[in-house]
Amino acid sequence: MTDGPVLRLSGTLADSRVLLPGTTNVRDLAGYPAGPDQVIGPHRLFRGEVLADADASEFQGLWDEKHRTDFEDLGLRTVIDLRAEHEVRRTPSAWRRATGADVVTLPIEEGGEGTDTNYIRKLLSGEMPRFDEEHMTQFYCEMLDRRASTFASAIAVLADTRRLPALVHCSAGKDRTGLLVALVLELLGTPRALVVEDYALTGVFRPNRIAAYAALFTGVGVDPDAARVLFETPAVSMDRALAHLDDSYGGAADYLVNVGSVLPRALEDLRSSLLVPAPAH
Repeated sequence: MTDGPVLRLSGTLADSRVLLPGTTNVRDLAGYPAGPDQVIGPHRLFRGEVLADADASEFQGLWDEKHRTDFEDLGLRTVIDLRAEHEVRRTPSAWRRATGADVVTLPIEEGGEGTDTNYIRKLLSGEMPRFDEEHMTQFYCEMLDRRASTFASAIAVLADTRRLPALVHCSAGKDRTGLLVALVLELLGTPRALVVEDYALTGVFRPNRIAAYAALFTGVGVDPDAARVLFETPAVSMDRALAHLDDSYGGAADYLVNVGSVLPRALEDLRSSLLVPAPAH
């Protein structure tokens, strides 16, 4: 376990952002290094946030029909929605309408952002005085422990080349999406520092998210700073969550095969589906 990597915003990752109207956190992971002489190919794997109708949510990506061409140009065949069932009911996703992609719903009840999480309720009630990086680490470790089969199902979808290009999202594209994408990158052989950097990049593209929720806390006399980390992407928390994966399960591959019951062949298919030879220098 390290003391926590420093976000260095490498050129490859900094250029991953896809500028889609109404969104802030959509990225194409093309060019991410993955083992010797290979990289993730272009227009294969995207990550992002939920896309909602403009009048449905002030906190999510916002869909407007006039921008349909921008979204269709992604060429998506599959969208994986990791949100809980109550989130889907409350804020229906517009990704299918925007792109024509098939939506695969793989619910993970735990979510970092939003008023329906236990952490939010505990902070608002005073039961939890502060949410810090250690709490975030615990949150991620417990999610990995509980949701192996769901993460494995998502890996199986992404391993099917007929499903690509694919986009993965939850609510903000931060916690659940962050863990799934970290698992994919670990399986592909992306250096750990870049895996963590990719996660932390959400905090660059969606800075100071606590400001959108501040009134929720001040309204009950709670300092919003007590909840700030819940809406951020502390690199040390992802680093330690992946260390937990190593220490407890032997790494991402053993975790997904032995605990998530994904077929070993799917891991080979994932590499075949996503990777291309690295460009010659």
